[in-house]
Amino acid sequence: MNDKEVLTEAEERRRRQSSLLSTFEEIAQTFLSSVSGERGNGKVFTSLQDYLDGSVLINGAYCRRRTVLLAIHDMKGELEAPPALQSKTLAKLELLRLRPVPQVTCHRDIATAILRMEVVIRFEAMQALVESKLGLNQSAPGAAGRLAPALGQTPSFGSVQKAPRHR
Repeated sequence: MNDKEVLTEAEERRRRQSSLLSTFEEIAQTFLSSVSGERGNGKVFTSLQDYLDGSVLINGAYCRRRTVLLAIHDMKGELEAPPALQSKTLAKLELLRLRPVPQVTCHRDIATAILRMEVVIRFEAMQALVESKLGLNQSAPGAAGRLAPALGQTPSFGSVQKAPRHR
């Protein structure tokens, strides 16, 4: 291999990486714009999941957006993300009250944060579905986020009244 071939391979790798990063930034911006502070909304989760599972064209080949996120997540290099994308990611992490809030300076950090947000949104959508199926009272003070007793059961042993026995 001569120097010209090595240089051409390096240029091709940089071009592919640049194309992948620009696609990633577009995916990240769209995902973050779709995330709202609404907790446990199954429609939001389904919409985000459909978006991430959709395909995008990169260098003449189609791949899933989630695959792009995972590729950026697995990157070895510490390429700094644009400041606007960094601040938008931090704002959404805080909106979702994810703790601890990670540092999001590199593309890899942002990909990890987006994957983490998706897991939290999925969990809350499933929890809301379970609570709605069980008919839990979400309007009671302090009831949000807690599972009430199963139907037909009382919340404490002290409130149980024994039925009279028939002999």
